[in-house]
Amino acid sequence: MKKRILLVAVLQVFLVLNSCSSDSGGSDPVVVEPPVVVVKTAKITSYSKNSGETGETVSIYGENFSDKMSDIKVTFDGVAATVASATASEIKVVLPQTEKVVPKLEVTIVDKAATNEVKNDYEGNIGILPARTVTGWITQENSLKNDGTNANIQMVSDKSLYFSSMKTSDGGITWKRWSEGEVIHATVNNEGWSTGLANPGLTKVSAGGSEITKNFANIESSDVFYCVYVDATLKEGTAVTQNGKVYTTSNGIDFTKTYELSGTKANLFKSTKIDNNHMWVIGYKPTVGTILKPFILYKNNTTDGWKEYPFVNEEAGYIAREICFVDNENGFLIINHYNFALLDVKLFKTNDGGDSWTEIYNNEFFSKFTFKDTNTGWAVLDNKIYKTTNGGAAWTLDYTHSQNIGNIAYKDNVVWAFSEDKIIKRYL
Repeated sequence: MKKRILLVAVLQVFLVLNSCSSDSGGSDPVVVEPPVVVVKTAKITSYSKNSGETGETVSIYGENFSDKMSDIKVTFDGVAATVASATASEIKVVLPQTEKVVPKLEVTIVDKAATNEVKNDYEGNIGILPARTVTGWITQENSLKNDGTNANIQMVSDKSLYFSSMKTSDGGITWKRWSEGEVIHATVNNEGWSTGLANPGLTKVSAGGSEITKNFANIESSDVFYCVYVDATLKEGTAVTQNGKVYTTSNGIDFTKTYELSGTKANLFKSTKIDNNHMWVIGYKPTVGTILKPFILYKNNTTDGWKEYPFVNEEAGYIAREICFVDNENGFLIINHYNFALLDVKLFKTNDGGDSWTEIYNNEFFSKFTFKDTNTGWAVLDNKIYKTTNGGAAWTLDYTHSQNIGNIAYKDNVVWAFSEDKIIKRYL
């Protein structure tokens, strides 16, 4: 009986204590943990275009971006780009001015770097050219690191240019090897012929330079050519050797020697051509003993065949150095002394396809030149570019660069010039 009374008493005490605890509100509240927010890494997957000019707007596409422009930072080699708009999958940026033509692109979203999965010719980056202007010369990085002094240049358009064995299709941002030889002629189909001192003989280059074959009949593997031309079908073509032998083909395989200089062999090392019937190859030919005189081997119509133009009245030791034709009839020629140390240069002009030449200027030691038409042209002297607007009779300083300029060329209203570190352009 006593045990029962004791159990009842203990139960009453427990109930009282529990009631007091509930009334006091002293128990710990239930803690609700906030949901875990998983921040997904932003990812770059593509661009609206892989290259552009300074000031141009380009879209960067991807995943897990932000629609708040304040969350986004885009830089090119550390140079901040203006963000024009943003969504979770697209960022529009204005390309800044950069020193390199392929600057490193970095995108951060709320201070976290986006991963880049783009695969293109720029290692996943965006190529940037300087903004074009018609008010003056502009410069860009020359990734070739070659001033082009000895380069054979064939311009195709304002963005496409062959530079001896190399080619650019994007305005000089990137260069790819097109051929093994440095003397080339490329067709509109990106095919053509290649030759050169290091690779004598004649080589056929397939589209894009992806495959090179030698399959020509009657062309000696030791022949050195400084003038080659082939039409778009790769059938009708002409090749002229350094010592003045002319080979032609009508099927792109079998060649026939159609002309050869008689007597003392010439040294022909530079050329220009318009088509298979308008070609001029220049250099020099000894007249008596070792006396050098300027010399041109050329063809300027469909009926006369190949002709020779020796500059018999020029002083000994002078050679034809550079040539440029703006059409079938009008051309310009630089003659200077074989020894460059003698700073004497003469500029000649023809209006009958090279059948006659007239000296028009001899006041500056121009090394390279190019013409837009019969009146307008540009010439290089060390680190300077001069311009003429009256057919070469007078020249004025147009641009001064920080390095010597090795070469210059014109086509489609843009002039390209080359120094070792820069490509210099003038849009017209």
